[in-house]
Amino acid sequence: MSAPLYANDAFGYSTAMALATVIGLGFGFVLERAGFGRASVLASQFYGRDNRVLKVMFSAIVTTAVGLTLLSGMGLVELGALTIPGTWLGAAVVGGLLLGVGFVTAGYCPGTALVATGSGNVDGAYSLGGMMLGAIGFGVVWPWMEGLYNAGSMGVVTLPEFFGLSQPIVAAGVVVMAIGAFLGAEALERFLARKDGVEPPPSTLHGGRTRNVVFASFAAVAALALLPLGGEASPPDIEARLVSLDSMDLAEDLIEHPADQWIVDLRSAEACAKERIPGAICLPEDGDAAFLATLPPTRTLVLYGQGSMNSAPDSALAFEGTVAMLDGGWDSFQADVLSPPTLPTRASADTRARYERAAALHGHFTGAEVQRAPPPKPKAVKRAVKKGGGC
Repeated sequence: MSAPLYANDAFGYSTAMALATVIGLGFGFVLERAGFGRASVLASQFYGRDNRVLKVMFSAIVTTAVGLTLLSGMGLVELGALTIPGTWLGAAVVGGLLLGVGFVTAGYCPGTALVATGSGNVDGAYSLGGMMLGAIGFGVVWPWMEGLYNAGSMGVVTLPEFFGLSQPIVAAGVVVMAIGAFLGAEALERFLARKDGVEPPPSTLHGGRTRNVVFASFAAVAALALLPLGGEASPPDIEARLVSLDSMDLAEDLIEHPADQWIVDLRSAEACAKERIPGAICLPEDGDAAFLATLPPTRTLVLYGQGSMNSAPDSALAFEGTVAMLDGGWDSFQADVLSPPTLPTRASADTRARYERAAALHGHFTGAEVQRAPPPKPKAVKRAVKKGGGC
């Protein structure tokens, strides 16, 4: 099964929370070891005198961007299944400025305040308490802030979509940006250190070899990020990728391989919300199906309407993987799978097999018990009549 594992039902909520706790503890440990539990280190980033915050966080961004690109190219991660928050430009600008002012004033952001509190620093606990009070205050003034909060809504926007570039190109660009930011940050640290008559931070003063290793690693992963481009081939002609799919075959695929399909309901959002094939994605309220072209081709794209469809949306034709159109659409799936099958009156071998198949699928998806098909009647055997004779 490909990642994200929790989104693809690899484990339940309890396991997910346990893993999140372990990962969170590891993340907090790394932040504490990097010095992010001390306000003086964090505030120095705003003055340009110690840029370790930029270096640590940019290193994490590079690791994530390149790692996701490589794993996606290998078919181990479905980028389309990742949860990406929406973008509200106006709220992001105002909120970012307020967060920056609070950060430099208190010396902590929410995450680092937790690290500082866990490290026993009282100022971290005070900052954390202030953030909680601020969150409560925001809830109080929400009716007056809702307009600003929703200002500049752009929906879910990713860098590849925004710039019209492929994911590997964007990942390699992030690596180049990181190297440039590291060099610029160290130049600024040396300049301000000379101005103040002090030594620059140890990472700049004595970190030449370490920095070069980091840069070499960045360059290597940038090259790795571009590997998926070399392996990309032009997708086959749409006629070769467009197939039809029977409702019972789809039902069996959902049972045996639940993470191998993108199932999209092309009916209205209202009809889809009322009843749909398990796991199906509904269209947005405006009926825009443009997102179909952005789905990763690691799964088969299954489309269905109310009944049979003669053609697929243009955005589905831009999908780079296999596109399957469900024969008979929702009506067929409802009749063949969700409705109880009719008990056959003549239990021939073929009729009995189809009934048993339909009954098993109906029971799986609805939980209802269906009467088993009657056993085939034994064929009558004609015995030859012994003719007369005797003594």
